[in-house]
Parts: sequence; structure tokens; C-alpha cells
Amino acid sequence: MGFRQRLKTVPSMALALGLLGLTPFIIGGVGIWLSILGDLRFALPLITIAYACLIASFLGGVRWGAAMQNNMAEKLPRHLVMAIVPTLLALVAFMLPLPQAFTLLIVLFVAQAVLDINSTREGDMAAWYAPLRLVLTSVAGLAMTSLLFHSLTR
Repeated sequence: MGFRQRLKTVPSMALALGLLGLTPFIIGGVGIWLSILGDLRFALPLITIAYACLIASFLGGVRWGAAMQNNMAEKLPRHLVMAIVPTLLALVAFMLPLPQAFTLLIVLFVAQAVLDINSTREGDMAAWYAPLRLVLTSVAGLAMTSLLFHSLTR
């Protein structure tokens, strides 16, 4: 089954809310380049970092919830550890200067997506979660890359 076909398996509410959740990333990644926003655009990197940290924690919570729901006794310790790592790394990112913060968050989002996609292949998470994560992580990653590039060139 191709990617578009797999994306069609995502429940419409999950897709809509996931896409809506990209709004702060897109506003930050695009808005930072728009001088028409005036001084507001200088707040966008910190707003985006704060939001990315919240989402990283949410992604860890998804893993924790899946581990509990699926009653994976043999995998439980690994999944629970991997569930708290995003929150801890997000806290570190929140304390770093902009370039390092965005770099860490991009790596964290991609790593978490790889883990989640592998979990769907192993049957630990719903199959529709993988294409959703791929889309959401790609857009969030591109937006944070835009902010990273801006922070390195100003």
C-alpha cells in the first residue's frame, strides 16, 4: 500500500487535529521571515520552542499510553523509559540557546517519529499512526529548520 493510501487510513479527527496542531510551527517557521509582523516575529522562536517542548512531552505520553494499553510486559520498561526521555530532553532544549534548542528538538522529533513508526510495524501502535507521524514530523521539522536557519543567519 502506498503512502497516500496509508494516509487515508488515518481517522479524520486525528488528521484534522494533527494538522491543526501544526499551526504554531507553521506560524513560527514562516512568520520569522515576515518583517510585516514587526516585533512579534522576534517572539516567534521562543513561542515555537515552548510549543515544541509541549508536543515532545505529548509524544512521550502517547508512547506511555500505548505501553499501558497494549499490556506489553516484556517491552514495558523500554517503552516507559522512551516515554519520559522526550520530556526530559525537551526541558533541556528549553534552556539552550536558540540554535542548539532547535537542533535538539529536530533530532528529538525525528528520533521519536522513527520509534513510533517502528512501533506501528511491530503492532504496538495503530497502523494509521505511522503515516500521520510522518506528515506531522516532516512539517514541524521543516518549520523548526527554518527557525534554526534564521537564528544562525541573523
